Amino acid sequence: MHRLLPLVFLFASSALAAPLQSRVLVVSFQSLGLSPETMGRVGDTLRTELSAQQWVPIDGAETQRVLRAASMCGEDVECLATLGQRADARWVLAWGFGKIGSSYLFTSLLVETASSTKRSTFTEKVASADADAGPLARSAVSALFQNVSRAAAPSAETSGRRLLAPTLASAGVGVAATALTVIFGVLAATNYGQLQTALPAEQARLTGQQRTWNLVADVSLGTAIAAGATALVLFILGAPAQPTPAEVRP
Repeated sequence: MHRLLPLVFLFASSALAAPLQSRVLVVSFQSLGLSPETMGRVGDTLRTELSAQQWVPIDGAETQRVLRAASMCGEDVECLATLGQRADARWVLAWGFGKIGSSYLFTSLLVETASSTKRSTFTEKVASADADAGPLARSAVSALFQNVSRAAAPSAETSGRRLLAPTLASAGVGVAATALTVIFGVLAATNYGQLQTALPAEQARLTGQQRTWNLVADVSLGTAIAAGATALVLFILGAPAQPTPAEVRP
């Protein structure tokens, strides 16, 4: 039984990871000449269609808390990606709907949150905003996700800072060595003052102690300099790699 636990844990982790890679935040960034009820209906239809196509839309109640920020973002990709990251979404489907003359224009874009990249766009003109939004949502979701892979987003190891552990270790050694340098430097200075006024019987002991404190302070100082330089080099070499968009698949 105990031997099966790791397998059960691995299976559960994989099952939980898959939906996370498919989570989609649906937000509207523009509404011109349309009622809130119409906008809400279209948003709900988009989420329904995402579910039908095996994606995982974030429910409308959770989306409400980012809608105001989405209207301020407009079509700014980095701003929309930030909203997606806050909502733990892999994708952001941002859309706008407005009246243009006697017809209505629906515009949308798909943003990958991990790389802050606009992956696709979709635009369609419709005669009425009160018509069934199902066909429009179906066309939008199919077009936006047509060439999108469900592969995992770039991991922290590839998109985040590299060499973090050795950098922190070197910095820690440098801090510790600096502290020792200060401590033994103070001891050496204090001992030197005592040596200047010591009786002949105490001078031999204080002289030996002075050599020890000086040696330890010098070694600590050298270690602090070397560790600091190493940490700086590792920090520069470990700069985050530029994220690349996930490989597209038809």
